Amino acid sequence: MTYNAKSPTSIAGLLGLLIAAGVAVHFFLSSEIHNQLERAVVEASEAANEDLTQLFINDLYDAIEPSIRLSSNLGAQNDRLDDADYQRIDERIRAFMLGTDFLKIKLYNLKGITLYSSDPNQLGADYSRNQGFISALRGGTFSVSELRAEFGGYSGVVYDRDVISSYVPIRRTVEGSSSGGRIIGIAEIYADRTDEMQAARTAAGELSLIIALGLFLALVVMTATVWYLSLSLTERYIRTLEEVE
Repeated sequence: MTYNAKSPTSIAGLLGLLIAAGVAVHFFLSSEIHNQLERAVVEASEAANEDLTQLFINDLYDAIEPSIRLSSNLGAQNDRLDDADYQRIDERIRAFMLGTDFLKIKLYNLKGITLYSSDPNQLGADYSRNQGFISALRGGTFSVSELRAEFGGYSGVVYDRDVISSYVPIRRTVEGSSSGGRIIGIAEIYADRTDEMQAARTAAGELSLIIALGLFLALVVMTATVWYLSLSLTERYIRTLEEVE
């Protein structure tokens, strides 16, 4: 009669495989939860940035339109603001942003030229090959989340902030409506989402701990089951030998 019980070496190998599988599952689930929670923050921020762009067009654009002159006609697009126009637009936009968690707004014409930014050094920069600009030019919204060690916004320089920026198409109809019209320019909105991202990371860490505990308990149960089955097979084998003798 052949003894088919698992040897200690094979049992240890099986347990090693179970542990490796548990670690892999934990890493995958934790990473996926973290990514999904951060993605939810980005999507919510993107929607807020789209709403801000529409409010900006509805409430402020008419006041700055004679200077900035965004247009769906490339030939009629303004490529540069003079100093007086820039100062006037900057004051209007700073007042519009006051008291919000929106850090900054940049305005591009359809050629990708930066017409307005709170940082004058960025004026005239060409973003025509930027992926976000291209996506917005095609009618979509493109967002990026970055942890910025330092960021200069309307409220001054801030440090270690999670900033979500969105490229949003600026639409305008002949009647002046901001919905359903032709794209006349692109806005890039920067929002501070540090608190929301930190909450997402905290929740992801707590869920990761729960998953680790669940996998550990499952591993304990499986280990106990394997050892119990091994001992049972060994005892049965010994009894069989005794009966044969």
